[in-house]
Amino acid sequence: MFKSIVHLLFNTIDQYGKKDALRYREGDKVVSISYEELGERVINLTHGMSVLGIKEGDKIAILSNNRPEWPITDFASFALKALVIPIYQTLPPNQIEYILNDAQVRAVFVENELQLKKIEEIKKNISTLEFIVIFDSPKTKKKGVETFSSLIVNGEKHRKEHKDFFKKSIDKIKSEEICTIVYTSGTTGNPKGVMLHHKGFVQDIINAEAVLNIYPDDVFLSFLPLSHLYERLAGHWTPIYRGATIYYARSIDTVIEDIAEARPTIMVSVPRLYEKVASAVQDQVEHGPAVKRNLFYWAIGTGLEYHEKRIEGTAGKWLEKRYQFADKVVFSKIKKKLGGRFRCPIAGGAPLSVDTLKFFEAIGLRIVEGYGMTETHLIITLTPPGKTKYGSCGKPIGGLELRIAEDGEVLIKGDILMAGYYNQPEITAETIDKDGWLHTGDIGYLDEDNYLFLTDRKKNIIVTSGGKNVAPAPIEHKLKTSKYIDEVCLVGNQRKFISALIIPNYELLKKWAKENNLKLESNEELVKSKEVLDFMMNEVNNMQEEFARYEAVKKITLLPVPFSIDEGEITPSLKIKRNVVEKKYKTLIDRMYVV
Repeated sequence: MFKSIVHLLFNTIDQYGKKDALRYREGDKVVSISYEELGERVINLTHGMSVLGIKEGDKIAILSNNRPEWPITDFASFALKALVIPIYQTLPPNQIEYILNDAQVRAVFVENELQLKKIEEIKKNISTLEFIVIFDSPKTKKKGVETFSSLIVNGEKHRKEHKDFFKKSIDKIKSEEICTIVYTSGTTGNPKGVMLHHKGFVQDIINAEAVLNIYPDDVFLSFLPLSHLYERLAGHWTPIYRGATIYYARSIDTVIEDIAEARPTIMVSVPRLYEKVASAVQDQVEHGPAVKRNLFYWAIGTGLEYHEKRIEGTAGKWLEKRYQFADKVVFSKIKKKLGGRFRCPIAGGAPLSVDTLKFFEAIGLRIVEGYGMTETHLIITLTPPGKTKYGSCGKPIGGLELRIAEDGEVLIKGDILMAGYYNQPEITAETIDKDGWLHTGDIGYLDEDNYLFLTDRKKNIIVTSGGKNVAPAPIEHKLKTSKYIDEVCLVGNQRKFISALIIPNYELLKKWAKENNLKLESNEELVKSKEVLDFMMNEVNNMQEEFARYEAVKKITLLPVPFSIDEGEITPSLKIKRNVVEKKYKTLIDRMYVV
């Protein structure tokens, strides 16, 4: 077992020094950084940060999109025994200010002048902030702002005179020491700082990788924000542990193009990307000729039958030949658009629809679903490869205990538990009970094979005026499988029935309106149209046949603009803040209950 994340990195450098660790696009060319080069930059930055005046115990914030400087700063901070505070690059200045003050941050590393401007706007309100370092060198030198490159240069000079500094620094690291404070984007109130340690991370990485089976020649595409622990641990530290390569997408908007270029073998993603891929393929098929449409659905049916019978050991030669034909004429074309080497799609952060799971399963790509939370150093369960159970998020990984409380809440115990919430001992005591069980706040159950099935967040359960308990998440996720629905928020607490606020996929809805001779140009015109509302209500009704009568959505309201992080309606990890949404749209919600 490694003593720290830094030791994990340098173990890989010793084994795979010449291999590409990181790749990214710079203008028209792809640049590679080997593991040896990554190690050199981490060591030089550690020296450079020390020269600047950063020392053990200091809090270091990182405010940037994914790029090589992010993990280099992360590792160097760990090497100095400083604590890293990752911050979502999409956060507005007032929310950044809260985190920097709460964590008592001494230095902040920003990506560019856009992020620097946010810090300059709030700097006077943060008494502990002394150092600002920028990754992209500004056009003109700014007072009080150091460049990342100057820290590297100063570090190289310091290293020549203090050759043992880095080794002595990392030798002092203790595995149980807190190395990062990750602020959870809570759906209620201010975010809480979760204190996490090397020991929990290392254990989680090793036990998760034992399920995933990552190889040195694997290539990961990185596009989820590194400020979220999901990308940082699952998309960075875990592939680094096995000597794999990480390729940085240019942005969240270019992911599909980046997939074609990076040709990843593994991708850590939220379900929405996989759902969009499946939806885009099916939409293209639906608008194509009948012959291609029939061939596609025959191929999907064949793929599902083949993989099911192959697991059972009953796939005959005729079925195998049918599948090979389906793969050659249909599936290979889809997989080519995903780079042609994709072997392990990983989904987490929210439940994945069964329809999407089956689509990828049919084409030969079994999605590995996982469940985790920041408070457990991330990963709790993973789907064993090739052993999917629809609706489940997999089985508990090694190194932890999981049980279900009498009220259905999922409880976790083990060394992977957080050290607590920063400066919030009372909330820590409410979360981790006297017997050492962490209360996740999630409702679920374990089946006879120890697979975990989640129902919803405990606090999200809607209780109707008739006393019926409704878990909104499964209903919302089902409704979002409609290509015309982008986001849904169910309401109905202490009301007679369930209703929904819906944000349509306006691109497709405008296309539908045009095809139906409706002259509706703006989003505002669309949401007010009776024809559109009737169409969307019909779409909802088609999606909820499997739900009980008391769970079914009876009325809907369409919203003209998406939920916003700036407005506080969603968290940076895109979870809906229900209390904020219900308060903001109270008038519209009340109208749905007027008799």
